Amino acid sequence: MESLSDYLRQILYSPKLEDKLVSIPENIFLDNKFFEVKDFPEREEKISFSDKKSKIPRLEHLNSEINRAISIHHFANHELMAIELFAWALLKFPNMDDKTKLDTLKTISEEQKHFLMYKKRMNELGLDFGDRPLNQIFWKYTKYMTSFEKFTSILSISFEGANLDFSLVYEKAFENYGDKKSANIMNQVFKDEIKHVKRGLNFLESKKKNISFWEYYNSLIEHPFTPRRAKGFFYIPETRRKVGFEEDFIFQLGEYKDEFSNRKKEIIPEELLDCGIYTG
Repeated sequence: MESLSDYLRQILYSPKLEDKLVSIPENIFLDNKFFEVKDFPEREEKISFSDKKSKIPRLEHLNSEINRAISIHHFANHELMAIELFAWALLKFPNMDDKTKLDTLKTISEEQKHFLMYKKRMNELGLDFGDRPLNQIFWKYTKYMTSFEKFTSILSISFEGANLDFSLVYEKAFENYGDKKSANIMNQVFKDEIKHVKRGLNFLESKKKNISFWEYYNSLIEHPFTPRRAKGFFYIPETRRKVGFEEDFIFQLGEYKDEFSNRKKEIIPEELLDCGIYTG
């Protein structure tokens, strides 16, 4: 019977992509071994992190197959980082309860499924994973993840929360340009992301004292990480209601602005406006 720690260490410390995508063994033993965990994963050269910038194409440029492939490549990179980071967190904080461990393993499994869907689709569109530079944006914040609560506030509530917006908007954008295959992938990612963010919310709600969730969330993050990371450049409040966030949190997040808020606005195709997109 394979232990949890052995499985997680394979995801983190094997440089091979295929080793990071191996399915969770049945009847995995949930051990509580403590390891000194490095704050970065091992990766072979083709999928290694790069300081070169690779911008995601703007929505109005997604009529091009290669631009859709590049967008999907960005999303696949986020999925792989999430797989590695959830493995990192389970190793970093081994004393969490078994339910939280099993919930986190479910999320890893679903992230692996997303990555494989993205990889297959980008291959069909003429791009392979690693053909474009891969950033390490999620990994830059591990120094602020000093507890599983703080990890959850950054990865689940913030980065996965933002993907509620991105996945829905890109589903509609791909559909708008006639790419039903890519749109269907984004729809599946959106549905799973609802579950992921809800797992994070439920975990933090179990730890929260007599304060609002907005106050608790802000107590767990620190500058330069801000709530702006918890939403896309388009904010869709209804997605947070599907998760189960308090109305106060939904409102406060929608109103929040900081230095990241000054990015040039995307052009929204008219067909996307019925999504209830909040552009403030």
